[in-house]
Amino acid sequence: MTRALVTGATGLLGSHLVERLLAAGVEVRAFVRPGSDTCHLHALPVEIVCGTATNQEDLHRALAGCRWVFHAAAHLTVASPFNQDQDFDRLKRSNVDLTAALLRAGQETGTTRFVYVSSTSVYSPDAPSPVAEDMPLNPSSGYGRSKVLAEERVRAYQEQGLASTIVRPGIMYGPRDRHFTPALVSLARLPVLPLPNGGRSRYDLVHVSDVVELIWQASQSATSIGKVYNAASGAPLSLREIVESIRDVIGRAPRTLPLPSGALRHCPRLMRWYLEHYAPDAAGIATPLGAAYLSRDVYYDISRAKADLHYTPQFSFREGLELALADLPARPPG
Repeated sequence: MTRALVTGATGLLGSHLVERLLAAGVEVRAFVRPGSDTCHLHALPVEIVCGTATNQEDLHRALAGCRWVFHAAAHLTVASPFNQDQDFDRLKRSNVDLTAALLRAGQETGTTRFVYVSSTSVYSPDAPSPVAEDMPLNPSSGYGRSKVLAEERVRAYQEQGLASTIVRPGIMYGPRDRHFTPALVSLARLPVLPLPNGGRSRYDLVHVSDVVELIWQASQSATSIGKVYNAASGAPLSLREIVESIRDVIGRAPRTLPLPSGALRHCPRLMRWYLEHYAPDAAGIATPLGAAYLSRDVYYDISRAKADLHYTPQFSFREGLELALADLPARPPG
């Protein structure tokens, strides 16, 4: 039986990836940080290794006997893709140094297949949609910069002979989501939701199970070696359509206030105050980068994944949202 190491196994993507690997008959070992919530993993036939990227013994213990590595660990919050000023040293330790340490230890222990989970945050904020994988990497957020550096580490080992693939998910949601889905629920409680560009700008939101399936198919394909794939739904929705889906699923949605494109860019402090008071789970988007994001189309080209891996997203946003919300703890109305 093939054994695989999964990092980030307690997070949204990693936990679903563990389940997909188990379903395929793969023996799974999870590498987790000290203090991680491993309750979900303890209910599965998974070996758990606790350690840090700075301890080579921990890494060698985690990698021993693992020919495949799925590196999904990252420091990520709702604010990460929209924050220019986030502590870059912390991002570098979590997103770059761990990647480099895993690659080095994997080379020493015999890793033969490495799938790295990056992010669409690596692209320039001004990249025209649909954004393809060969667009220049010029991120504005610290999170995006850290992912670019991590990708460079992966490519360096690819040149030395490691069979690697890079997957760039967009905004993910689904059961066990601690970031985007709570932010959506928080926005649904707003008295009024501003709609930049009249709510016409379109965004790609992808269900975690679709991303996991792409990752699995990439790991099984020789064609994917040395390549990069966007992991998105391929069905962008306007902000107005997203609000309508929230209303249909939750049974409530805020009144909307259409605004000119770019209007929020002129009042990021007011936007932050408003969200902190009325939608705290979504306050992380109240930055100049967040305001710019909400004022334009942001969606991704998935034609490469379709051609190489027969990638076919299965979840509409409404279907996926229903599943994600069913997993959220109940909150009092407000």
